[in-house]
Parts: sequence; structure tokens; C-alpha cells
Amino acid sequence: MGGTTALGGTSPAGGLETSGGNQATGGSLTTGGSSAVAGSSAGAASAGGTLATGGSRGGGGAASGGTSAPNTVGGSTSVAGTPASGGSKGGGGAASGGARASGGTASVGGTLATGGTTGTGGAGSGGTIAPSTGGPRWVGRVDATNPNAVRFAWQGAGLVATVNGTSIAVKLRTEGTSTVYFQPVIDGKMATRFKVDTGSDQTVTLATGLAAADHVVELYRDTEGMYGLSTFLGFTSGTVKGAPPASGRLIEVVGDSISAGYGNLGSEPHPNWVASPACHWTADNSTWYQTYAALAGHALTLPAEVSTIARSGWGMYRDASGNTTGVLSSVYPNALGTNNNAVWGFVPKASVVVINLGTNDWALGDPGTPYETAYKTFIATIRSHYPDAWIFLTIGSMVGEPGLSQVKTHLANVVAALAATGDLKLATFDMGVQNMGADGSVPTGCDWHPNVADHQRMADILRQQLTAKLGW
Repeated sequence: MGGTTALGGTSPAGGLETSGGNQATGGSLTTGGSSAVAGSSAGAASAGGTLATGGSRGGGGAASGGTSAPNTVGGSTSVAGTPASGGSKGGGGAASGGARASGGTASVGGTLATGGTTGTGGAGSGGTIAPSTGGPRWVGRVDATNPNAVRFAWQGAGLVATVNGTSIAVKLRTEGTSTVYFQPVIDGKMATRFKVDTGSDQTVTLATGLAAADHVVELYRDTEGMYGLSTFLGFTSGTVKGAPPASGRLIEVVGDSISAGYGNLGSEPHPNWVASPACHWTADNSTWYQTYAALAGHALTLPAEVSTIARSGWGMYRDASGNTTGVLSSVYPNALGTNNNAVWGFVPKASVVVINLGTNDWALGDPGTPYETAYKTFIATIRSHYPDAWIFLTIGSMVGEPGLSQVKTHLANVVAALAATGDLKLATFDMGVQNMGADGSVPTGCDWHPNVADHQRMADILRQQLTAKLGW
């Protein structure tokens, strides 16, 4: 990456901008020294690279084509532990997902939910299927063509089910990458996160010592969608009795490494704007469940399902290396992550779409009007699927000045241009800048990415917008 602007300064709260209006400044970043640039694979980032002006800190990170760091393959059974005693970070609860199993081929054998329609793209096409067979309700983009082996890859995809029993266990499979992490939530409380390594199918105990009663079980893929494929092979302990009803709220997120949760469990200080010690992406230190959108959606009084389509290192017009094929629009139709051609049917309809793309577009400087053109084309695609959704055009929290102001100007231009055509359900706002102190010594996540605390700060900003625009 070119340029020498380092990320720094004090973190503002983020603007709360109305659709088409002037944007809040969002604060600026101080100029520091050269910073570490995230590498193209896990563990490959060098500590002496320079950062683009206002560009992505760790722009592509592991996501520029690298594979996940290897993990030792464990035994056939791992224990995720009993539910955490504390409250769920976002308290997903029963209502955290909309029903989004695949359509087209009547994969689960259930009847269609009231008012739902099957998707038109076959396997993975996104029909809305009610859990009338007593099975789980699928959350996010999945391919349930085979109800005994439901496949998913995007971060945040998974299931919610009502399960009776004192012990709950599931069987899972990982393919195409070394390790995938999952986040279980039992009766609204986070249980212990666990991994499933590639190789033989793995049985995992989610909880033991439960009351002999019904329990709401949520299970989300926690690892970014570019890494392999997950298959759910059923509950091996506990009796599935269907699923609680969906809340009817769906937030779809289109983003990059920030939205995917890149390195948000890690800790990387930058004294004098040099990462020391450096921290790089691994599946272990990155969690979707504690990203800003997941935190915001699950924390609502009536929780929302959150479906995240994100790929590290990519952008709206170009990726962090300047490649115009590394864009989210190229994988947006996919049901199963970035490396699968199964088509999603976009049922049910999203209530709001959050787009957080621009960090990587700015890695080489201002891309100019092609960024706006790509944005308007992509919004037209979204509108073809979700004609009534609010669309939020956001940026944050890794872009410094002058890039931040440039991004915000382009986003305002997009909103104004589309408002002139009659599309008034658009809003732009920024999510502020992460606080790294006066000299970069306050730690961030890995490769300069936001940590969980900063994701919570962004989640609070997003929740304000959800309340203001949708009354949530």
C-alpha cells in the first residue's frame, strides 16, 4: 500500500447524518509514522509497510487470498461448556433470526411460511420455510437442499431451534479450510465458542446440566465466509421441537474485514505508530458475533436477524491492491460465501441494508467518481431485491483524513443523486474513528482493525440510526 498516513487521534462518536443532509465531520486522524500493513495471509503481515492516506489499516489482511492459520485437529468430540453466566452480548434470544432456509427445491419438506414464497434459484435460493416439521429455523444464507446436511459459509449464518433436554450436542463438518469457529447461544446467553477442524465430522456438546425443559438454541458460524464451507449434520443430543417465531426484522450487511470481525478479539498496540507487538488474523482471534452489526441487531428490544456478506480486503469499486474485480458486488448473489456459485433467492426481504465499503477502495487514495458509479449500480441491484428497505451508506472506523472526508463526500453525492430519482430511503453516516490515543499506544484489534470495544461503539451508532429511521 502506498502513502504514509498513520491512524491515530481521538475517536469521535461518529456522525448521525440524515438522508441527503450534510454529514458530521466524524473527527480526523493525526498523522503518524509508517504503520504495519496487513499481509496477504495469516501471519504474513510485515511491520514496516506504509499505509495509504486515509486508507485501510491492514487493508486486506489475511483476506487477500491467504488461508486460515493451521490449527491442531482435536478429537471427535469437544465440549463448548455450559451457558455463560453473564448476559448475551446482544442477547440474541429466540427472535434473533428470520426464517431463511433455501427454497426452490422444498429442501426441508416443510410448508411455506405465511406469505412466503420459494426462491427461484434452486438449491440455496432462499425460500422462507416454516419449521412445521419440528426442525430448526435457518438464519442467514444457507443451502438446505439436503435437510440432513445443511451447508453454509457466510459469517453469521446458522440456526435457531427449540430443543428439549438437559444436554445439547450437534454434529458439524468443515471443508476447504483448516478451522471454522462457531458461537452457540443458549436461552439468550453466550455459551463457549468452539472450533471445528477439517477432517472427520465432529460432535460438539453445546451445554450440559440444563433443566429438563425446552431451551432456545442459536448456533452461528463465527468465521469469515471466504474460509471454507460448513455443514450442519443435526442435533445428536436433545430433542428438537421446532423453532421460535422470527421477529420479522432482517438487517443485511455488505462490508469488508471490519464487518467480518477481522482480528477483533486480538490486541495490537502501536507505540509511535508502529505495531509492536504485531497481531495478525487467525480464525481464533476473529468473531462475527461481536461485530458492530451483530451487536446492534441482537441488542434491540425486539432483536433483528443479521446476515453479513463481507470479504476482507475488498471494496465497492476496487480492492486494497487496486484490483477492480475484488468487489462485493461480484459475490453478493452467492448463497455459500465467496467461492461458491449457488445462487441466493433474497427471501425474506431485508428491512435495512448496511453498506460499509470504502476502507479498501481508499488504500491507494481517492478512487474518484468510479466509486460513486459503482455504488449507484450496486444500490440498483439491492433495490431489485429489496424495494422497500432502508439502505445505509456508512464508513468506519479505519479511514483517516483526508480519506474520511473524501469518502463522506462521495457517499453524500450518491445519496443526493439517487434522491433526485425518487429513492428517498437512503441515509449516510459515519461510524467515527477508533481511539488509539495520542501516539497509537491504545491497542486495537489485529492489523489496526477495530476490537470488540470499538465494535460496540459502532453498534451504538448503528442502533441510533435504526431507531431514527425504522423506529426500532
